Amino acid sequence: MDNNYQDKLEEHIRNMTNFMFTFEVTKCCGYSTFITIYKQHSLLDLYKQIMDHFQIDEIKELFFYKPTGERVRIPISKQTVDHFVQTNITGNSVNLIPIYPLPRPVIYRLYLDDGRCGHTHNESFVS
Repeated sequence: MDNNYQDKLEEHIRNMTNFMFTFEVTKCCGYSTFITIYKQHSLLDLYKQIMDHFQIDEIKELFFYKPTGERVRIPISKQTVDHFVQTNITGNSVNLIPIYPLPRPVIYRLYLDDGRCGHTHNESFVS
């Protein structure tokens, strides 16, 4: 029975990238965790998913850093997560870069300011 569970779990993890994105969401205190969301869900759904996961009522800011160090705020919109990611990984300037090397699954880092830090942390997020 255990092998069946392990096989299904490994298959699920392998297939997740076909229909979901995984983000490593990092809070200003340094805590981070993986959040998964279906590619066709909206950015608004991403905000809701993060709020549910962290059990918070408000997100002050959700953003990522371009390779240049420029901060990019993630809009609250009905745009799909897939469209947002595709827009930021293709073209002349790639903005989102996976944080773990291949062959690991592609995971992008997002930063969360939930207003609980109590201080300004502008560049203290950058790792």
